[in-house]
Amino acid sequence: MHKLVEKALRGETLLGTWLTINSPEVAEALSLLPLDFLVIDMEHSPLDYYDVEVMLIAIKNSQAAGIVRVPWNDPVAIKRVLDLGPDGILVPWVSSLEEARMLEKAVLYPPKGVRGVGPRRAVKYGLVDRREYYEKYLEDLIVIAQVETREAIENLEDILSVETITGILVGPSDLSASLGMFGQIESPPFTKILGEVAGKAGARKPLVAMYTPTLEYARKAKGLGFNMIALSSDINVLLKAYNDMIKDFKTG
Repeated sequence: MHKLVEKALRGETLLGTWLTINSPEVAEALSLLPLDFLVIDMEHSPLDYYDVEVMLIAIKNSQAAGIVRVPWNDPVAIKRVLDLGPDGILVPWVSSLEEARMLEKAVLYPPKGVRGVGPRRAVKYGLVDRREYYEKYLEDLIVIAQVETREAIENLEDILSVETITGILVGPSDLSASLGMFGQIESPPFTKILGEVAGKAGARKPLVAMYTPTLEYARKAKGLGFNMIALSSDINVLLKAYNDMIKDFKTG
């Protein structure tokens, strides 16, 4: 069992952030902070596989788990990322039982799944016996499905029934858009849905995650029952910090 899951089962709230800047120095610097996880984003940033590998190396010796958001629920993308040896993967747009099972098959080796056998960095470039890895890799692997559509909410119980999935993550922007509430992430109807999702997911899985754009929203997510909170992203925090300093300087 991964230490992140152990912390969640003990009732701890897990804190992390999003990495979108192509820089191992940024990744390493953030990994030195008291964060539980870092999500390296391949869906909405220009990061590619080699960038991800270098960033994973940069955070390897920290206490932060390295989780990679793959570009899509695609077996090739998932295979290539898993071979880089992350602590876990985050998979976008899982909206049905069929898509959840597709994700599971992409993670599992034959005969149960379709993952090709060639774990490069995951087996320390061959220094770890592949058979040992084959038999044990699932014990510590974190697999998080993003629920971000109306269909995903309707099929949440089915998605949660898939054994290989460790938890879910809500993307409030996509979910609000799918529900016809674009950007209304503070509205009471949307908040009610978030609470229901957190309650159902928390009863079945150890990790119930959300990306939160602000500190205030992070506190709100925790109050709703989410136990894995991503505090904004590297680029957003950087811009906000500089923008605040510029405003403060200009206003004297």
